[in-house]
Amino acid sequence: MNKFDAAEFVALGPWITGFDFGGTHYGGQYRADTDARVLRFVAEFKSRLARSNARQGEPARILECGCLEGGHTAVLAQSVPQAAITAVDVREASLNKARFIISAASITNVRFRKENLAEEPQSLTEQYDAIVCVGFLYHLRQPADFLARAGEATKFLWLSTIICAEAAAHVVEGEYRGRLFGEAIEHPLSGVNPQSFLPTIGSLADMLWAAGFSEITLLEKSITPDGNGPAVLLKAEKKSR
Repeated sequence: MNKFDAAEFVALGPWITGFDFGGTHYGGQYRADTDARVLRFVAEFKSRLARSNARQGEPARILECGCLEGGHTAVLAQSVPQAAITAVDVREASLNKARFIISAASITNVRFRKENLAEEPQSLTEQYDAIVCVGFLYHLRQPADFLARAGEATKFLWLSTIICAEAAAHVVEGEYRGRLFGEAIEHPLSGVNPQSFLPTIGSLADMLWAAGFSEITLLEKSITPDGNGPAVLLKAEKKSR
């Protein structure tokens, strides 16, 4: 069993995510283990697994896009231990933190990959039972391209993202309306490009339909605390015809 090393945790900081080890709180104030966006996915995915005919001897596969410090990764891996989790991030510093957390928690069903999901990553050439994007899509300059690749890799996409309010949609790119958003690329919570494109809810739906997701369910709409715009939580599925 792995042992939590508080000194190593501190050395890897500063941390955005908070974790409890041995009854002591370490790190930041954000608690991934109470994030309803992730917990709702876990409940949904467990229900789907229970209804499906499980593959004999083969684990379910989940791709997590943008694992940051491993908070969501740990929740997914511990909540669905029968699944194989592939966690991807573009920043080595974030991956080092995530690897530490997974090791300290003695989690064994996670593999990490350093990839830029805005390009053509190896991860999206494989097949998954679910792709989880919580706080990731709104960092992309070309979100439609990513969604098209995701549509080739899964029939079930779980998506939480910031969108563009209709009144703020002053940019049209191809068929899609939205706005450009400036990224502070030096911050670990930002994307790696100086600008991202935030589509309206209608254009986001069009992107998902173009990617082959025929059933889109809006689960929640909210306003972000920092005022960057409205946010949505949705699931997109490919239904057999």
